[in-house]
Amino acid sequence: MARMNSSRIGKNIWAISAANFFIAGFTKCYMLLPAYMAAAGVVDPGSVGWLMGSFYISSFVRPFVGWLTDEAGFRRVMFLSGALAVVASLGILVTDPRSLVPLITCRILTGIAYSLFAVALTAYQSLAVTGTASGAGLSVITSTTNLPFLLVVPACEALISAGFLKIYLAMPVLLAIGTCVLAFRLPQVEVFRPVRRGSGVKTASVMQNPNIRMLLVSVTLFCSVDAGLLSLAALGREKGLSVSAFFAASAVTSLSIRFFGRSLVDRLPRVRTSWLSAAAAAVMMAACALPIVRGDPAFGICGALYGFFIGLGYPLLLALITDVAAPEQRSRVTSLFWFFMGLSYLGMPVVTGYLAALFRYRAAFAMLNLGLVPLVAYFGLKWEKSD
Repeated sequence: MARMNSSRIGKNIWAISAANFFIAGFTKCYMLLPAYMAAAGVVDPGSVGWLMGSFYISSFVRPFVGWLTDEAGFRRVMFLSGALAVVASLGILVTDPRSLVPLITCRILTGIAYSLFAVALTAYQSLAVTGTASGAGLSVITSTTNLPFLLVVPACEALISAGFLKIYLAMPVLLAIGTCVLAFRLPQVEVFRPVRRGSGVKTASVMQNPNIRMLLVSVTLFCSVDAGLLSLAALGREKGLSVSAFFAASAVTSLSIRFFGRSLVDRLPRVRTSWLSAAAAAVMMAACALPIVRGDPAFGICGALYGFFIGLGYPLLLALITDVAAPEQRSRVTSLFWFFMGLSYLGMPVVTGYLAALFRYRAAFAMLNLGLVPLVAYFGLKWEKSD
């Protein structure tokens, strides 16, 4: 029986990994929208900034995904969000790049589609991947998040460089179709169902758990560090460095630690290792702004170390959802988890931009990330003591 259960969980892991790769690839394609816009003759930084940032407006949808999955079921929500991703990506494909309002509208829809799918998938995996090796399973799943940096993004960059702009925009359409197909290939899992309508878990009751509150604080600080990636290209331009050196090195080490070091998630103390990983990642992000990082090799080394710590910390935080929340609470906790993640990615680029306008990007990166280190340590130690 144990062997059959292990085999079933193994199948769940690979099915979730495939779905995770497709939805991650869908979003990573659009990281090259600035290059596409420039190739199409749209070079206004303000317009491109609105286009990129509008994706994270979808963060305000995330707290409601838990309720939606409780009512409609995981696979139905993921299929519908995949269908929305297809519609939104087709909209971007057929819209003139100079028509900013329709493009931003489609970009917001891609964010909503991603939020629905990613939150539902995270809640699903907290129920589908269980047992003593759940951390290792989650580590394998999250490793696929970085695969598009190595497989999808270079292909998109090559298409844009060659002038095949419409073919580039067709890539996320194909990946969105893949998410729809994979949504219904995910195995069924047993989910909590309220005895009567309106008797399910309430968000307010979930927030009464101090460990859940500390988890949300931790993921907010962790993602505030990771949100520096959204402004890293500007820092690279200011210092004359290639941001691809950082991204590629980060993707390799992050993927490697999540896949080959997947057992560490079950062996290491999760709270302590997660906050230490966040603090170390913040130090590496701040180091990128220092004068000692002068060339692409040094930038790549920072990226490799950053990817190692981020790659270790994120699956630990995901595993903590299972640790701190009862099965009937996990949909709501996962929604809040992704909501606070989104707020970090929405807010930090704005703060970075205002500071950079005053002090340049070098000082902004150093101040923000070095300022995050004591905050991460304070709340991490506080959680350890209360746990």
